[in-house]
Amino acid sequence: MRKIFIFLLRTPHAPVHWGTIVGGTKGKEFRVTHSPADAAHLPTSESANGELELAVDAAIVRFARDGFEQTKLETIAAESGMSKRMIHYHFGDKKGLYERAVKRAVARIAPPHEVLDRSYAVPVEGMRRFVDSIFHVFLESPDCIRLILRENLDPILDVEELTTGDRSNDITLHVERLLLLGQDAGAFRPGICAEDVLALVVGLCDLRITHASTSYAMSRIDFASQRNTEGMRRMVIDAVLAFLTSNIPHSGYDSYLASNPERDTANSAAAKTYEVTRSEIY
Repeated sequence: MRKIFIFLLRTPHAPVHWGTIVGGTKGKEFRVTHSPADAAHLPTSESANGELELAVDAAIVRFARDGFEQTKLETIAAESGMSKRMIHYHFGDKKGLYERAVKRAVARIAPPHEVLDRSYAVPVEGMRRFVDSIFHVFLESPDCIRLILRENLDPILDVEELTTGDRSNDITLHVERLLLLGQDAGAFRPGICAEDVLALVVGLCDLRITHASTSYAMSRIDFASQRNTEGMRRMVIDAVLAFLTSNIPHSGYDSYLASNPERDTANSAAAKTYEVTRSEIY
């Protein structure tokens, strides 16, 4: 004989669900259903992905412009068309939506797969195309850049929550392959790693967002103009290629930057200033 028990299930990041345990001779089976009130608001499988995309896109813009504390879920709901009830259903709370938005922003400024999957016989040309693709994804995603900058300056998430999977590893490996090819061919100088190149590219590409107002106020340079957009594109590409191909004597270091498995908070910039004596400045 089969017995059916009706109960409530509450999860940390989802609303209350109605559920049933169906008992029988072959054990018990758990089935999750929804209350009649919730069922009317649940999207169909065909529209769910589209609605989630719209909600995350709206969250990127709003968090980037207003910050985490000032952003209201009601505003995101109104701009995305997804009800506040369904935002809680899919993301749990505002921080859950913020985490998804930050990860989407990071993924969006990665170069397309066709760039990373392509091999180049001439490493200089491969590096040129890679840097050009980075510049264009930054150009097309200003709110993603603003959101990432906000998270760096006023962090809401833990470092572990920012992990985006293997995509960042694909980018690093692609740059490392180009560097090895170029160094083996004698086109690129030694003592440079992928992190060095990425730091240079990201720093220059960020400039259009981080210093737009001050650059115009001090020098009347409008980074948004077509002339300066194209000029900045050439500058980023040329700066990276000059960095890689210059005749600077080898310093003896393997790279400019080094990865640390764990952050040394005791010696971080926030806790201790790194001092350079005049004799060390070159």
